Amino acid sequence: MAQKTLIHKGYHGTIEVDTRDYSLYGRILFIDEQIPYSAQSFTELEERFRKAVEQHIAGCRERGEEPPFSE
Repeated sequence: MAQKTLIHKGYHGTIEVDTRDYSLYGRILFIDEQIPYSAQSFTELEERFRKAVEQHIAGCRERGEEPPFSE
């Protein structure tokens, strides 16, 4: 069965396919910001999702905010 979402440190992200060029893309779910990521393979998409989550967490902390999901 195909995985429908990515999960990292309590964050969930979508997995979408662009049928024009069969690239993959998604966005982090359940947060106020729109944070997209994209890739040419599932492995790369998962890596970029994790990086986007880490950057989001770092950005929250830099602004003095608690990230919405605990690690």
